[in-house]
Amino acid sequence: MKEKDTKAVILLNVAGIFLYTAGMRSFAAPAQIAPGGASGIAILVNYMTGFPMGLFCSLFNFPILAVVLWKRIFPGRFVAKATASIVLLSLMTDLLAPVLPHYQGNALLAALFAGAFMGCGLAMVYLGTSDTGGITMIGLILQKYFPHLKVGTLVSAINMIIVLASGLVYRNIDSILYAVITVYVSGLFMDKLVNQANSRDLIIVVSECTDKVRCVFLDEKKGITILKGEGGYTSETQRVILGAAGKADCMKIQEKIRRVDPSALIIIAEASNVVGKSFGRML
Repeated sequence: MKEKDTKAVILLNVAGIFLYTAGMRSFAAPAQIAPGGASGIAILVNYMTGFPMGLFCSLFNFPILAVVLWKRIFPGRFVAKATASIVLLSLMTDLLAPVLPHYQGNALLAALFAGAFMGCGLAMVYLGTSDTGGITMIGLILQKYFPHLKVGTLVSAINMIIVLASGLVYRNIDSILYAVITVYVSGLFMDKLVNQANSRDLIIVVSECTDKVRCVFLDEKKGITILKGEGGYTSETQRVILGAAGKADCMKIQEKIRRVDPSALIIIAEASNVVGKSFGRML
């Protein structure tokens, strides 16, 4: 991995963990909201016993990481980054507690902002090819075997059990309702950001200079598929090039195609989510 890419990944993880910590410490915990996951359990345990939230998250996650390493479910590089993220989350959660503001206002606003902060934070960590462990790690394991399922939706479903348990701890049904809102908003933000990052532009090119157009894609290191087509008016057989690229690369490819074949028909459509081959892979 290039040094620039490494710095970007580290920045994504640090920023994501900070947002997640802020959502949990500043909004969820003060409003007595346990939004599922290891963090939700940590909030409940802290409320009942005063046990540090960050330390609990580490103790909860390390056995899961040990099993992942033992079964070799994920590459060692990913597990190492996940371990670093979990340790950083634990440190931020406990050390920043006196510094972060604790919102004491409207509980509904607390639920909404907790979900937004935590969902954005999880998405950034996920896009940084890491994970904060706990229930999200279980979600990633399931996604590995069922790649078309959405991580945010899986995590939200599993977390409902913890949300229901929070009602018993706080003895307040409002805590359950606000936690449901937080979990829903968190999953919504996570799916939105992850899908946006995985979105690509679909490029369809009809050209008489197919070989030149194909070289444009190959020079940009983009995979393509060549389809057999037939002209609607001429009934002549022709080849159609189908490819996918990010928005920045798409503009560059379009300009190069125009240079090699000014008469080429180029159709560009936004694909909300591209998964498979080299697209949409985290591991």
